Amino acid sequence: MKTIVTALVGLVIAAPAFASGAVPLPPGAAVPEISALEGTAALAAVAAVLMLLWERRRA
Repeated sequence: MKTIVTALVGLVIAAPAFASGAVPLPPGAAVPEISALEGTAALAAVAAVLMLLWERRRA
């Protein structure tokens, strides 16, 4: 569980570096756009999985 949380925290911390363009993409690489609804659904799915794992570990 600690590994998952650590990986997610690292991803959140690194997100601004990726968004700012500090990491160049290869030529011709397109970044797909994601709507707010899809982003919210993805975050909700990740949160649900984390809560499920946490509850199973507590039991």
